[in-house]
Amino acid sequence: MEDKISDSSTEQLGRQRILRRRRIRRLAVALITFALAFRNITQLKIDPPSRRTWEAITHNSSCQTEPGSELIFTTNASVFPHPPEFTSISTLFPRFNYSQPKFACWYACPMHHPHFVQELFRCFSLWEIQPSHHPRVLYVPKRQFWRKIGNLDIFDKQFPISSGILRTLMNSYNVTVTNSWNDGTPLRVQEMMEKDGTVSPFAMVSREHAVKWRDLFVPPEEEPTSRRAKKRLKIAVVNRPVARKLLNAMDARDNIAAAFPEHDVFEHHLNGTLQEMIDFFPMVDVLVSPHGSQLTGIMFMQRCSAVLEMFPHLYYTPTYFSSLARMFQLLHANWYVSHAAVPTGFLDLKTRLANTNNNMCPSMEKLVSAVDELIQKRQDCIDSI
Repeated sequence: MEDKISDSSTEQLGRQRILRRRRIRRLAVALITFALAFRNITQLKIDPPSRRTWEAITHNSSCQTEPGSELIFTTNASVFPHPPEFTSISTLFPRFNYSQPKFACWYACPMHHPHFVQELFRCFSLWEIQPSHHPRVLYVPKRQFWRKIGNLDIFDKQFPISSGILRTLMNSYNVTVTNSWNDGTPLRVQEMMEKDGTVSPFAMVSREHAVKWRDLFVPPEEEPTSRRAKKRLKIAVVNRPVARKLLNAMDARDNIAAAFPEHDVFEHHLNGTLQEMIDFFPMVDVLVSPHGSQLTGIMFMQRCSAVLEMFPHLYYTPTYFSSLARMFQLLHANWYVSHAAVPTGFLDLKTRLANTNNNMCPSMEKLVSAVDELIQKRQDCIDSI
């Protein structure tokens, strides 16, 4: 009986030793496998973003894509010819004379938000160069404009962003709006200067004026040191509800997010208020957007932020919002999303109006590559501040 118990104990101990040896072997194999994997990871050579294989991470688009043109970096004067970045007050206001004791800015511009901003930029420079104790007057004699601008409740409903800008100038910069003014000389700006090649569409007298304008609306930008250290960027795809919209905006968002998982990528629709623009644009590092009035918001972006502006077939105004980008020291690139060559010179208004409803379906591979290039140029710009 004792011999049987002894044999059973010995057999049990033997099985335990075998199981223990097996566990040790499995653990050893796991450790060796982990060590080899770790060695491979540490020796892995990762290409910089500009050399990524975009084909491996991009998805099919929901529409027939168009590769379009190469990127045209419009803030590079050696690549893209521009009118002068800033303009003298005597050019903006041909009747201006320093000997005039007082003057008002005569508003005479179509009620379209980007044009409204163009006009007020010129007025702002006029107000800035006059003595500080002189009144800042926006003179609106034309009845069709005064019906809107002179009644802020109506102006709010019809043009909420323009109205918000005007309210800010009235409340924070002491601008008076009137349709009757006899206490000096009303000065009218030169005609809208989008075509003459002499004056930028968005024009002011100096960089100081542009900075002061921006500071009226948004907080001071971050210190360059903190922006240099920023690792997680905000990349926004802003689409339009109709006319010149991206047909594959969500695909654009998903492809950019897949290519740059280290950054925050999102698609956004602006709801048409100044406050939303003020909240949104300063936080965006890289903006992807079709051409349209929503791009007036780039004046609130921080220096060196990047903008990719896309144009559809036969709708191309390359110096328009790029002049706004230059004024506020942004990086800006045009992309003509068409099967045709990039138009030379200016497309006339009749052609643009006939094609204003053309939409776009940009190539995802080319879009991601463009964003990659803008990210790098943004970093180079911040490093140079």
